[in-house]
Amino acid sequence: MADLDTTKALRIAKVIELLNKKSPYGGATLNELAEACEVTTRSILRYLDQIENEMYIPIIRPERNTSKKEGLYRLDAGYLPSISPEKALIIFLSLLQQKGSALAGHTNELKDALVGTLFKYKYTPQSLPVEQLQERIYIVEEQLAEPARVSEIFAKLVQSLRDCCRVKLWYYVAHSGQETERVVEPYGLICKRHNWYLVANCLTRNGIRVFRVDQITGIFPYASELFEYPAEFSLQEYMAQSWGVINDGEICKVKLKFRPEVAHRVKRLIYHPSQVIEEETAAGSVIMSFEACGIDEMKTWITQWGEMVEVLEPQWLREDIYDIVQRIANIYII
Repeated sequence: MADLDTTKALRIAKVIELLNKKSPYGGATLNELAEACEVTTRSILRYLDQIENEMYIPIIRPERNTSKKEGLYRLDAGYLPSISPEKALIIFLSLLQQKGSALAGHTNELKDALVGTLFKYKYTPQSLPVEQLQERIYIVEEQLAEPARVSEIFAKLVQSLRDCCRVKLWYYVAHSGQETERVVEPYGLICKRHNWYLVANCLTRNGIRVFRVDQITGIFPYASELFEYPAEFSLQEYMAQSWGVINDGEICKVKLKFRPEVAHRVKRLIYHPSQVIEEETAAGSVIMSFEACGIDEMKTWITQWGEMVEVLEPQWLREDIYDIVQRIANIYII
């Protein structure tokens, strides 16, 4: 009897799991549920009754004029897993970080749903005023000038990436100040400090290119023009050695010396997977090395440290940083 009860419990869990997956797309039929659990549709109906009456999980059933076997069954309370009030609050706060980002256009309804969870299970509108909570969280972060427009483009890119369909882009090239038209095959998306980048096979330039999403001025997915995602391509491997978002293929070992004033901070952050602390000097400085490509992006990061860092190797990078510093100094000649 215990084995029978266990089997039944597993089948009920499987029904809930399948409904969870199918609900966003309309639901599942009795036949689908019966085949998945290897039981009759009559057994599935009993399971559904038990799920509603004993587990208190509401289920939307087919209309009266629809065949029970052909109609769709779905979860009424939504298809996301239940979230504790504590976790819902943390997720709510994390969504505040997306204000002004490419995800901003899709976060308000999620925040509303989370607020509903918080108020329903633990808090009341009086004990957790949402406006007051947001006023007590201040995000220091760059924001897009047109988050709604970028969010719409981002959503279309995600769909094209999922469906493996080609996309026409109108892309603003910053260094030339010109808008170009490209047809690309989306390979992946990269996020760096809340900015999103598309990695794609550019058919116009015949090679892999990286496009900053907020510089895409227009997009037209070719829903009927599908491409085969290359089995040999891995976004993780492609980006593994890049300092930022650019992979120029030229891996270089860079050795930096950080002053004692910032040594404590740099030792507690991982700036790149190849990071190695080579030495800690008696004076308190930290010598750190990296093996990365896309060093042009690294130059900007180095100059942000000002006098707190010195490039030890390679020599050409020392000279490049010197030239950058000289050009900056020339602007401020008094």
